[in-house]
Amino acid sequence: MSHSLGKWKQSVLLRQSPLTAKNIPETNIYNLGNLLDFMSRYDFVYVKHSAAGQGRGIFKIYKTKDGSNFFSGFTLKGEPIKQSIAAIEDFHQILHPFEKFGHKSNYIIQEGIKSMALNGQPFCIRSHVQNLNGKWVIGGMFGKIGLAETKDHGIANTHQGAQVMSMDELLSIHLQMDDTKKDNVMDSLMDVSISAAIIIASQFPRREYGIDIGLNSHGKPIIFEVNMTPRIDGFALIEDKALWKRIKEIRKLQNED
Repeated sequence: MSHSLGKWKQSVLLRQSPLTAKNIPETNIYNLGNLLDFMSRYDFVYVKHSAAGQGRGIFKIYKTKDGSNFFSGFTLKGEPIKQSIAAIEDFHQILHPFEKFGHKSNYIIQEGIKSMALNGQPFCIRSHVQNLNGKWVIGGMFGKIGLAETKDHGIANTHQGAQVMSMDELLSIHLQMDDTKKDNVMDSLMDVSISAAIIIASQFPRREYGIDIGLNSHGKPIIFEVNMTPRIDGFALIEDKALWKRIKEIRKLQNED
């Protein structure tokens, strides 16, 4: 069994299950034809390297109000890039500059999801799911909000300066949800997280996963990515260290199985 799981394989697995099919963005393998198709149907799209992590190799592509084409994001080296292009086809040339020599990188294309706080800054939720005694449990969740300058590309990644915060701060302060709405959203996030873990584990078993999830404009959880070897550094950045301690304790119990 393969031990690698790129973004494309993740998407195929998650969309085949009724548990998660409605909680993932429309996704396809990147090529120029698919890019033009997605751009004709969505306000913006993301092109992502299938294997890269830490916010590298992700580009948001969109049209400005005056009809210009624009893209911004991070190269595979993690360097910020922001550029206007005359035509969508020009982005393809930038993404695959050595295609004529037979060299192509592996990318996917996804429908853009407006997972944004009230101030317009992008946010994402990390859900850490762990298997304890054969049952999937939520070790913890935290929110990540991108810096003001990330509004262009909408990428909320801690390696690119996103601010880490508790779920209560994210939902109560930045999204202005009341207690009932918060409870409903948290229940949905937990259900989607557990469902994703069950599905991915059926083909690529691990003891824990880090699931990055956004909320669309209706508060519906949308799975962005499943991390196979999740770090827990983000939990240590939250003032209350209870979740970080819980994840460590579950890891200790896992080792005792």
